Amino acid sequence: MKSRPLLLLSFCLLALTAWSQSTATDESIYSRSATSIWALRGATVPSPDGKKAIVIKPPENPSSYETHTVLIRSGRHVYRTRIGALVNAEVAWSPDSKAFFVTYSDGGNVGTYHVRVVYVTDSGIRAIEPLPNGRRLFKPICFDPENPNVGAIGWIGNGSDQLAIAVEVPPHSSCASMGTFKAFVIQLPTGNVVSTYGQIEAKRSFSKLIGSELRGADDTCVEEPRSCVPCGMKGVECGP
Repeated sequence: MKSRPLLLLSFCLLALTAWSQSTATDESIYSRSATSIWALRGATVPSPDGKKAIVIKPPENPSSYETHTVLIRSGRHVYRTRIGALVNAEVAWSPDSKAFFVTYSDGGNVGTYHVRVVYVTDSGIRAIEPLPNGRRLFKPICFDPENPNVGAIGWIGNGSDQLAIAVEVPPHSSCASMGTFKAFVIQLPTGNVVSTYGQIEAKRSFSKLIGSELRGADDTCVEEPRSCVPCGMKGVECGP
């Protein structure tokens, strides 16, 4: 699927208050450090320096699962975004408060997932997608060519120039080793790879960061890949 552009264009001035970054919950899919937009019914996620915030406003109908409103506050400025309309969106500020990542799906729960990095200043906001197509790093083996999911695992170091990401085989049965992944630390804003991790190594190296989707990835498929090839693919026999 093609990614929908993340439009961050409309500006408005509002008076808003900050909450606590403890809004990060295990509801997040790829990163335990991230806050799940859809899991909250309203919250403010402040930057580490306390000068900026992601403001999440729930739908007007409390029982509705319609779009949330997500605003970005920087100083006296507030920027309206479309993050609340993105499927399964989850966000986390960088340690230096200059940017945050948003992982989201342009389809449904299975994907395709993308990562945007949003830079925030008093003069405006700018969004980039450092890895528009995860196939550049990891090509899943499926019955038909498919793009892998890309999800942010977490920020590396104390700044906003390196990000750990997962590139995941789409978790459905038409792909071999569905739901498995490789991890990469990338340099921003270029997306150049700094280091690469296999799934088992990534689970150890980023154990405090990886979300439920990655923790549940089947290691057997990495250790014995042939055991996770779907019936009818590459000569795999079906039936009893």
